[in-house]
Amino acid sequence: MRVLALDASTKCGWALFVDGELKESGALRPVFVEGFNPNSPEVTRDPHYPYNTVYAAREVASLVRRLVWEKGPLDKLVCENTNKGKNRSTQRILEFIHYALLSLFEQRQDLFCYMDTSEWRKIVGLWMSKEDKKNNRQVSIGKKRGKITKKHLSVRMVNEKFNKSLKLKDNDEADAILLGLAYVTKLAQT
Repeated sequence: MRVLALDASTKCGWALFVDGELKESGALRPVFVEGFNPNSPEVTRDPHYPYNTVYAAREVASLVRRLVWEKGPLDKLVCENTNKGKNRSTQRILEFIHYALLSLFEQRQDLFCYMDTSEWRKIVGLWMSKEDKKNNRQVSIGKKRGKITKKHLSVRMVNEKFNKSLKLKDNDEADAILLGLAYVTKLAQT
């Protein structure tokens, strides 16, 4: 069984699992239209807004289509479901990306599925250790710097489980790997 896991965002992480084993992973780095930054408050003031968001979503979908073509044939494309965000411009681009992806695979509805973030994290056991919690308490009271986040946990777990050397900036790839691991683990349990 060939499963492609996708953390669909503006820095799209992906992981290919074949018969339950991680074969390869990476991240897609789309080149957006000039001046587009979904995290900037200026994005809505851009003269190309809101179409710059549409073009960016199409660019991500185009890169995913190429990836699916290169890594196929696939049995399943599992994508992390979106979560409510704090920035409406970032949330908008995420939802547009997901719409563009769903439009691409509409003819193969059996191929595409979603998995909630909370579900895959539970399946792989991604949670803070006592040391992580202690560290974050020390950060909260100002005795230490460097709060440990879910991104840190994801990268650390992937590096340990798969003997990788990902950095924090590679968290999208790490999330895709763990999403894929959770999906194939869930399949094996059924």
